[in-house]
Amino acid sequence: MDHIAAAEEQIATERFRRKLNEVTTAAETQLSGVQDHVNFTLQQAYFRCAYECFDRRRTQDEINNCVENCSVPVLKAQNLVETEMAKFQVKLPSFLFYFRLNYINRL
Repeated sequence: MDHIAAAEEQIATERFRRKLNEVTTAAETQLSGVQDHVNFTLQQAYFRCAYECFDRRRTQDEINNCVENCSVPVLKAQNLVETEMAKFQVKLPSFLFYFRLNYINRL
């Protein structure tokens, strides 16, 4: 009987791993558009903004401040994506544990 229980546990664990991989892949797919926007659209806007900061009439400090201000939207967006992803990663194991327990209880 113990061999059967161990085999069922192993099957459940393997199914659990596959589901975890599916969830991870789905999350990455869903977030790829957001990451694309941050990496390309906002970065492009940053470089345009920074380019406009370089003006011979400005002092080096003014140029530095201008370029620093250009980076704020990109940094905010990156931080938001990272924060939300971290929240998701923290919650995911508890959700998966819950579903795994329910799955094992059905065996």
